[in-house]
Amino acid sequence: MHRECGTTVELNPTTQRAVGKMKATITQRFSLGAAGPPGVDPVVFDVDCDSRFHFFCFKDAETGAWRVKYVKLIYDKDKLVPVDGKTLPTFTSEVLEKYPVGYRYLGAAQSMLGHDIDVALPTIQGPESGAAHRRWLDLYEAVEQWLEGAEDVDLTTENGQGTSNGKDHKNGH
Repeated sequence: MHRECGTTVELNPTTQRAVGKMKATITQRFSLGAAGPPGVDPVVFDVDCDSRFHFFCFKDAETGAWRVKYVKLIYDKDKLVPVDGKTLPTFTSEVLEKYPVGYRYLGAAQSMLGHDIDVALPTIQGPESGAAHRRWLDLYEAVEQWLEGAEDVDLTTENGQGTSNGKDHKNGH
């Protein structure tokens, strides 16, 4: 589930470009021990992951409609939330250190379900505690290039993955 926490838009009317920035919380529920022995209650918990969506938009000259060309996320921080108000699992340091700060708990919990986790997704914090991550800074440079009218901007991550599914999205859908 995604909860929107606020949206702003930077618009350049001259180039007919815009970037929508939406803060959102991604929530996923997990259950550990559901297949455990009789009489042992499973641990049910949520992971909340705060993130920032960036929608790179342009105005279609033929139709006048605004379209989304790219969508990019930055992961800020995440946390465990006890569903019963008190019980949480304990992840070892060894498990958590596999994933970047920003989506550490979400990565650890999703990996328990057998999902492959991309550890190169952009986060707000870099390797040095308190430092802005290079990919985060690169994204904001790409925002400025896009708004100024660059035909294309490089939104690849360190592992070479692009950020677009190859087709434009009408009105953000």
